Amino acid sequence: MVTFLITSVFILGIIAIAIYFWQKPVGRPEPVELPPPRAAALFAEEASTETAEPDEAKVPTVDLADQQSETERRAKLEELHAFIETWRESSDRKSTATMLHLAASTDDADTYREAVELALNAWQSASIPNLSAVELQTLLHSEYWLLSSSTRSSGAGFVLKRTLSRAKRELETVNNPT
Repeated sequence: MVTFLITSVFILGIIAIAIYFWQKPVGRPEPVELPPPRAAALFAEEASTETAEPDEAKVPTVDLADQQSETERRAKLEELHAFIETWRESSDRKSTATMLHLAASTDDADTYREAVELALNAWQSASIPNLSAVELQTLLHSEYWLLSSSTRSSGAGFVLKRTLSRAKRELETVNNPT
């Protein structure tokens, strides 16, 4: 009986293999080749506008919005420098927050870095009463995000990030003495 069972399984296996090999292979369609990519410049939009108007003389134009933003930026810088002078005479929690906010609103990484260093030096010399290390660290970090993305990712933004990380290390040693 066992011999009959093993023989029938063996015969069924051979039949299954024979059917598998006797099947007609399914014709696979040829893979569709994509056309080669079109060669384009890195800044294709700029290249197309430049090639579209080659006869026109290139005249540097100054946008009115750029002039207004530059004037506005200068006004903010002047306001910041005037406020820093009054802040140095009497610095407290509120004026420190205002000074850092004004510095960040200029959207200049170097200006904000200088304001951060001023605030950190004043805090280390205990010139700012009632301002804890945690509050100063939170203030520095939150005002940093007022800077535009392009300012934060610029070279001066990198130096600013290093200054902020140094300030964070110094303030964390006060927060978590080990």
